[in-house]
Amino acid sequence: MTENLSSGLGFRLPPNITVTRQLLPNGMAYVFRDYELGELGRLAVESTPTGDTQIVSEVAGEACDPMTQQRLKVLDPICKELTRILESVRGRGRPAPLPIRQPHPQGQVPCEEVRCDMCGTMVAFLVFADGAIDDGRFEDYARQMYPHYARHNVPTYIIGPELGNGPMEQRPANILKVWPQRGPMECLRPEEFNPRIIELAERHC
Repeated sequence: MTENLSSGLGFRLPPNITVTRQLLPNGMAYVFRDYELGELGRLAVESTPTGDTQIVSEVAGEACDPMTQQRLKVLDPICKELTRILESVRGRGRPAPLPIRQPHPQGQVPCEEVRCDMCGTMVAFLVFADGAIDDGRFEDYARQMYPHYARHNVPTYIIGPELGNGPMEQRPANILKVWPQRGPMECLRPEEFNPRIIELAERHC
């Protein structure tokens, strides 16, 4: 849909941003995605009962998630420019500020709560992201699961699919620590990652 947006409205996106169109009951939404940050949010253009056009920009994520502000910094100028262009074509609408669009359930995400062997307290939270094939997909999982790991407040890791063709138990996977502090993406084998989790459980009590 990027080509239609660019050619139809004279709007050119940054090279790392893509857009898809989403049909709404009374209009259309442009959903923007960044290669590294994942889904950014959308610009919805809808007709109102009074015949006006309402233009609403929404940034994806939770308000208290620090990554939401990073998505907002990328999305805001895109929405402002696209709103200006749409208004020049359709007339001035009724713009609204960028509200937060909280994640909608996207099916079940496999997770594991790692607990202390002695007292049973949760010491780590593992999210198994089979669809995380690039940085943006990792961020999608991080955004969707934010309410859960922020509530648990324990070290949280998003684990991508196994890589390579060796024995399953030896295949590495990309792993991103997202809580309480973000870490760099790492490609680790089970023998490299599992001791970290075991240590968290063993040293708790």
